[in-house]
Amino acid sequence: IGKPEIGKELLAHLGLPEDFPLYADPVNAVYDDLDLNRGLDTLFFKPSTPFAFLDRFTQKDGMKELNEVLGKWNKAVYIPPKQDQAFIQGGTFIFDGDSTVFAHYDESVGAHAKVERVVELAVETADVEAASPILN
Repeated sequence: IGKPEIGKELLAHLGLPEDFPLYADPVNAVYDDLDLNRGLDTLFFKPSTPFAFLDRFTQKDGMKELNEVLGKWNKAVYIPPKQDQAFIQGGTFIFDGDSTVFAHYDESVGAHAKVERVVELAVETADVEAASPILN
């Protein structure tokens, strides 16, 4: 998201409450530490991009979520603090303290982790945490 003030604009644009947990990283520390994929070639020029969209086109309701997201982004243009931040792919991570439970690095546009699996692992991790005694 970049700067905190841009994060607040984004929350308002998406109709989310101001206290919605959103992490702003203007100096790119987390992206750099996670070593996310970056560069113009990761945006559109990798074979994983058309395959990711093919998956969406061929799955029932596969384009529904994408259309909802694109509909919300049609008036949202945010320029990142650093120009190269525009070419960083995202990822999905689940951490349990210092341990990484799940790590998915988006190879290119649209090549995201499977949401169902991420939720399943997050719930499993939370259940283990809830069942474990807390030591003070």
